[in-house]
Amino acid sequence: MRPIHTCVRFFGSTLPALLIGVLVMIVLVDVLARNFFSMSIYWVHELAVVLLAASVWLGISGAAAEGQLFGISFLVDRLPPRTALWTRVLADVLVIAIAAAVIHAAWAQITTARFTRFLTLGWPKWIVAALLAFGMGLVILGRGAAIVEYLRGKRA
Repeated sequence: MRPIHTCVRFFGSTLPALLIGVLVMIVLVDVLARNFFSMSIYWVHELAVVLLAASVWLGISGAAAEGQLFGISFLVDRLPPRTALWTRVLADVLVIAIAAAVIHAAWAQITTARFTRFLTLGWPKWIVAALLAFGMGLVILGRGAAIVEYLRGKRA
């Protein structure tokens, strides 16, 4: 399970943090260019949208891996230990089902948005949906590994 946790931690926590750092830097450079040179960098807005979407979609898997799905943790932490285990497993199964439905919706977006593009970047718009599908795949992977660990008794 360690390689799964390492993969989910990198793509769900480290990479979104790096993407937010890049986002802040390019927006800062654009603001400075507008203030000092009276001109904007024309592609910054669209790249910022992609970076923000990627950090959110991937960050969801990091939050799930760290047990930060607030509503679930709030409920399960107040239950007796035996009930909490099965409630957590049930909640993870429901999260997996929801993530699978989101992947299905993202796939529909990918197949119908093949030819639309971001105006200045020229990138296909389905990239954002693909990032969403990848993030939900990481959620499924992480929650599946957590269920196995819960049932083996390795995780509180």
